Amino acid sequence: MINYYQVLGLSQTATPAEIKQTYRRLAKQYHPDTNQGSAEAEQKFKQVQQAYETLGNEDARHKYDQKLAGASTGSTGPAGQAAGSRTTRSSAASAGDKNFDPRDVQTQFERFFGFNPKSNDASIKKDDKKKNPLDTSAIFEQYFGPRKK
Repeated sequence: MINYYQVLGLSQTATPAEIKQTYRRLAKQYHPDTNQGSAEAEQKFKQVQQAYETLGNEDARHKYDQKLAGASTGSTGPAGQAAGSRTTRSSAASAGDKNFDPRDVQTQFERFFGFNPKSNDASIKKDDKKKNPLDTSAIFEQYFGPRKK
């Protein structure tokens, strides 16, 4: 895990103003226009940019600090993840989380389509259960009207 504080040369107690000031200085120093043809400067500029995007946003910085604290203590959760680095998808999805977690594809598929593709078990309530859990005729009729025979 890259330590963004080290990339910017700051301590973890740096104020937002210090972060912004240091970012601007380093971005100007490593900008590709000032260092034409230097792949090292371009890579450093990208790291500085990424560090500022994380540390410049208060929420992202708080989450990053938690990950950094978990990584430095070595405490890991399931699948080797740092403690506190993964939120539950149900709470994150309900909060409008735009990040996609490929580990939860099956859960998202089941929630959207109403059945588990591996076991063919429908998760629809028994009273609402239709023959085909993917039956879209009700939606079709709602938007286009009933079928005329």
